[in-house]
Amino acid sequence: MEDARFYMVNTAPATEGLFKLLNEYGWHKMRAFVDLTKSKTRKELERHKANFTSVDVAREVIAGSILQIAYIAIKRYAVFKGKSENSLHFESEINRLIRENPNARSKNHFSLPDEFCVGRDIGHLPLGMIVYAARNQYNHFDADRLKIVNEVVFNHLHNLWPDPGNGMSFNLYDSNHFHCYSVLAILDWTDNASGLGYGQYKKDLASVMQIEF
Repeated sequence: MEDARFYMVNTAPATEGLFKLLNEYGWHKMRAFVDLTKSKTRKELERHKANFTSVDVAREVIAGSILQIAYIAIKRYAVFKGKSENSLHFESEINRLIRENPNARSKNHFSLPDEFCVGRDIGHLPLGMIVYAARNQYNHFDADRLKIVNEVVFNHLHNLWPDPGNGMSFNLYDSNHFHCYSVLAILDWTDNASGLGYGQYKKDLASVMQIEF
């Protein structure tokens, strides 16, 4: 899998840079929130709200760029070894709901794309499917509706984490809302007490591509 190794090596400077920026914008957002709470006039409040929103958008775009790089890695180089028991159970449950619901959006058989059914499970879904749906939502955040598989993934995440707090959300029915940072958080691809997000990102992609560093 030399091609996969080259991909990781050649994208590493950009990816590491994005992770560093992501961490910096986490602090920017905290400062923007503090400024927001200290607003003394309506004019100050509106200015601080605009600042808070712009910082939030910047952080989401950085997170979305990380997801895009991961998406390409998985699409091109992931080693598919068959769907996990959790993935098969998830598909069967969705198909049961389709059969039982006369108002289902689609009556077609539901199936997760094989090439993205890779990596450790997040809930009942493999990491690759989370990256797949999150990347698609980022690229089409202003679409009226996403494709069914993307909506199903986000509905599952929303059921698992209905109110994660800290400005995060998996609710697709928020108007024009990015969910990239929320996804990175549940993947442990954000900096925390246990280490840097880039380390877990690298470990997860190396696992799905079956390569070592």
